[in-house]
Amino acid sequence: MQPGLRAEQHPPHEAAPLLRQRAGPAADLLANPLATPLAGDLVAGLMRRHEVAAERLIGWLRVGIGACVFVTVILASELLHDLAGVSLGIFQRNAWIAALGFLGIGAASIVLAVPQRWRHGYAYLFMALDVGLVLAIVVLALGERDLPGNAVPSAPIAWAIPVVLAVGALRYDVKVQLCAIALLGLGLVGIAAGLEHHLVLDPAAAGRPAWTQLFSMPVNVMRLTLLLLAGAATAFGIVRSRRLLASAVRDAVGRASLSRFLPAEIAPRLAAGDAALRRGRRQRAVIVFVDIRDSTGMAEGMDPEGLSRFFTAFRTRILACVRRHHGFVDKFIGDGALILFGVPDEGGDDAARGLAFAQDLTGIVEAWNESREWPRAIRIGIGIHVGEVFCGIVGDEERMEFTVLGDAVNVASRLEQATKRYGAAVLASEAAVAGSSDPGAWREVGREPLAGRTQAIAIFAPAVPLAAEPGRPG
Repeated sequence: MQPGLRAEQHPPHEAAPLLRQRAGPAADLLANPLATPLAGDLVAGLMRRHEVAAERLIGWLRVGIGACVFVTVILASELLHDLAGVSLGIFQRNAWIAALGFLGIGAASIVLAVPQRWRHGYAYLFMALDVGLVLAIVVLALGERDLPGNAVPSAPIAWAIPVVLAVGALRYDVKVQLCAIALLGLGLVGIAAGLEHHLVLDPAAAGRPAWTQLFSMPVNVMRLTLLLLAGAATAFGIVRSRRLLASAVRDAVGRASLSRFLPAEIAPRLAAGDAALRRGRRQRAVIVFVDIRDSTGMAEGMDPEGLSRFFTAFRTRILACVRRHHGFVDKFIGDGALILFGVPDEGGDDAARGLAFAQDLTGIVEAWNESREWPRAIRIGIGIHVGEVFCGIVGDEERMEFTVLGDAVNVASRLEQATKRYGAAVLASEAAVAGSSDPGAWREVGREPLAGRTQAIAIFAPAVPLAAEPGRPG
């Protein structure tokens, strides 16, 4: 593995122009991580599924309303007749119509509210049936008593109108709700006009009691206005709820989309609008390269399934160790990994945590070897360096990823490769050891420019040789 070559392909001074040249869906996602066509499709899909489920729920509520009317009105009227000789007469008949009507409409909507049968137009049909049933019973209640249009509020069924609006809001379809409000408003005005709503009720002139003024034109207009405002409030609630749902879905989809190509430690920062990470920036970081020694030889004796289990187990151990030391895996590359400390936020103990991670991981690998889970002992090499890097998003519209670029990345890669020559499991640069919590635990083992470099650097290894060093017995 030679991950350092990746860094050489895009030098730091070229990275920013590279990002500015990107275009396409992925670049749009970076410009606004939460805006994606997928979110709109998901919201539409959720609404389609919700429409069927909501109509089925509304159907059961209709059945419940019908049952309540039957129990509270019809049975109560029978009880009143038996106990006090009071008969509700026509009122009881209208209650029967309401109970049977809601039960019938509810049963029909329950039968049709399944994905295989449901059509969007059915929502308008059942809404019209609800409104029509209420208005029809209002007309019957007033006409049978020869009451004028003023008396619309006196019909008990009129007080089911707020219930119809509230239940309709469960559809989360503002168009259907607005149609229901319009039909109810026009229907009530039509009934009032058709039954000759008296414009003025003058108790002194007409010989009527003062309470009849409660059904005068101004008072009824106020009632209708309040009813329409209540309906408008439910429509506003539907719009608000849909927007909140769409926003939540966009947020979830945006974060999931970013997580496909960004480390979990970076994706939330970018989704929250960290412009510096989106553009890319220079900063000091601790770079750690981990590689398995002679992975080709190990693969020779394994079938594909066994090889998959081995690499999965190895990566799981690396991830657990990295998290314990508060770093993150930038990427897994073949049989190795690039690990960062101090990105995106630098800390005073970044180097110390990187060095501690390396020594901890060698202990984990040694314990793994002692379990004899694999036929051959596992050997690793780790290179650690500290330096300035460019970190940000690179790639094109087909695939973008977070990465670190720069000479410091190359040095860490060369140190990892040098572990083979020095027979050490861990090699660190002088800059990395300078940040150690215990510099005395490291000894200088060489000073050389490393491959491809002209400037020599001091190379350090643990003062006490680690058990997982290449060539040592497992």
